[in-house]
Amino acid sequence: MESNNMPDLNGVAKKTKGRQKIEMKKMRNESNLRVTFSKRRTGVFKKASELATLCGVDVAVIMFSPGNRVFSFGSPGVDYVVQRYKTQGPPPLLTLDLNEVHSTVDEVELHTHLHCLSNQIAIEKKRTKDLNHLVKAAEDQFWWARPIESMTDSQLDKYKKMLEEFKRQLKEKRGNLN
Repeated sequence: MESNNMPDLNGVAKKTKGRQKIEMKKMRNESNLRVTFSKRRTGVFKKASELATLCGVDVAVIMFSPGNRVFSFGSPGVDYVVQRYKTQGPPPLLTLDLNEVHSTVDEVELHTHLHCLSNQIAIEKKRTKDLNHLVKAAEDQFWWARPIESMTDSQLDKYKKMLEEFKRQLKEKRGNLN
């Protein structure tokens, strides 16, 4: 690596470039690739361990090195987590294509949105059920307001008698007005 001849706080010239952003593409130099893999593997295992400890989750990480050696980390254990995964299978919403991870919405945001939508559906179902009960009660109480086609024979007889009584009362009222 090139020397960065800029003096640090002590006036001594730095001999490395320090931390720099590395372009995300496969390295061509086999030696650099192996060293980078070794360092990154340690970092990934450390992050997995922190995730398991801080969040109380089961984690398994399995890696194949450029030299085809297998490395793994698991909390509580790789075999346990893999067996659990095989038994339960991946939940549909949480399965992410690693190539699309950067373009997906945050998982917590998706769960929150799903929870809100589920609540709205439950509220609308209850509202629909309540409205259907109200319609049924109104139909039972005001059966004559229903379409004639849906009335039973006895309801049609009652309806006819009610209309005849209504007609009689109208004639009487009209006679009182004159």
